Amino acid sequence: MIEGVGMLTEGEIFANETYIIDLLKEIKREGIREYIHYLENSDFFIAPASTKYHRDYPGGLAEHCLNLLDPLRLSNSRLKRKEQLPEDSLVIIVLCHDICKEGLYIGEYGNYRTLEGHPANNKHSILSIERIKRYIRLTRIERDVILYHMGLFSCYEYGMEYTPEDLMKAIKRHPLVQIFAAIDMEETHWQR
Repeated sequence: MIEGVGMLTEGEIFANETYIIDLLKEIKREGIREYIHYLENSDFFIAPASTKYHRDYPGGLAEHCLNLLDPLRLSNSRLKRKEQLPEDSLVIIVLCHDICKEGLYIGEYGNYRTLEGHPANNKHSILSIERIKRYIRLTRIERDVILYHMGLFSCYEYGMEYTPEDLMKAIKRHPLVQIFAAIDMEETHWQR
């Protein structure tokens, strides 16, 4: 994982890619190999996390995802034992929550823009779930955490059929729904 802000070298981008693939290879779920193949053939490892707000440089998306893993592990360890999620769930959540951004950005550093008509422009969280489900079966908790990773913003996506009440029900089902939204928000907005 690369901490800090700024451009990544090709070596750092490759190191992040290798680390992500190694983390995913540890998961013993049906479809994980196909998901890894999907990632390797996408722009996930070289894409920015945004056009101008956070980690808006090549490799920023993968870096953003990796930067969420340790804080999520720490938060998970502080939960009651019966609420703690296994490591594979934590890895899936952090490495898959923004997979909707794969193929979203075009241009070059300093001039990124979103691809017009890309479905992530209208349904960020739902698109991540749809893409993951092509390969990996998610648990209810993993789905909830990914679906609501933008907190209340998740309820106001275009065409989103989920309400703030649905978010509250998900938070009651598992505390990591709210915790992960806060971790993602912190990394997104205060680690520019």
